[in-house]
This record gives sequence, structure tokens and C-alpha cells, in this order.
Amino acid sequence: MGHTANMIVSGLRMSVRMAEMQLKEVKPEQFARKVSIGGRVIDSNHPAFVYGHLSTYPFGAGQAAGFVVPPVPAGFADLFPAGKECRDDPERTIYPAMDVITKYFFEAHRAAEAGLVALSDEKLAGPNPREGRMKEMFPTLGGLLMFYLTSHPMLHLGQVSAWRRGMGLGPVM
Repeated sequence: MGHTANMIVSGLRMSVRMAEMQLKEVKPEQFARKVSIGGRVIDSNHPAFVYGHLSTYPFGAGQAAGFVVPPVPAGFADLFPAGKECRDDPERTIYPAMDVITKYFFEAHRAAEAGLVALSDEKLAGPNPREGRMKEMFPTLGGLLMFYLTSHPMLHLGQVSAWRRGMGLGPVM
């Protein structure tokens, strides 16, 4: 494994560990609920949306880098794209079940890790194959993968950390 891939894998592993810890004590009936304080719903992402959204990025990473990640489950692309509104789901009819979302999340991230270890520093220093804003922000493949698999997950897992507090669950670290 090249030096750059090693750095990305280290960050990916930390993101996955944090994702595992954030699920501690979360019940399936809470997973797609927004925090409500004094009857006022807080408009922030809940874990169903965060884990569903993040689960789609390893597949995109694999497409960009040429490694295999299991395909995104049917419906995920419509439910969890960037910019999509996260909806409160008290009846659990909008989002897939907690075990469905988290199973794919961890499966996709494990596959991305396996693919990353085969990438050379030269490949990761090469151009980002994406177009538009993603290429402007991350001109190299390594930069794109670093974002997709480390900083982007940690950003959204911070939302889950805040959600946990609002739901009366304690910190995980």
C-alpha cells in the first residue's frame, strides 16, 4: 500500500469506528426520528439519513478509482443524495430499516478499504475523474477519496453526535 493510500485508509478506519460507536444505544424506532425539544422539531439530520447518505459515497469512490464496491441498494440514490431534505419518520415508512442502512454502510466502507490498499501513490496523485465542482475542489483522485471516505463522514457523524445528545443519549467518547 502506498503512502497516500495508507493515510486515507487510516482516516477511513477512524470514520468507521466512529460510525460504529455512534450507533451505541440507538434503537431502531429512534433511528429515523428528528430531535424534538419542548414539542419543537429540530431541523437536523437523523442517523437514518446520515448513514444512508454516507453509505453511497464508497460506491462513488470505487467508480472514480476503479475498485469494486457493492452497488448502492435500490432507492438509496433517491432518498439520500446531497441536498435532499431529511424527513422525520415516526411511522418508519420513508427510510429503510436501521439494519438495512447500517449493513450496507459498513459493507460499502469495508469494500472501499479493500480497494484503497491496492492504489499506488502515482494513481492517487493523478487527476480526479469527476467533473464540475468536485474536480475544482479536489483536483487529484487522492483528494477526492480523502474527502469521500474521511472528512465527509466525520462531518456528518458530528451531526449524529449532536442528535444523540438531543435524544438523551450520552457521548460515545
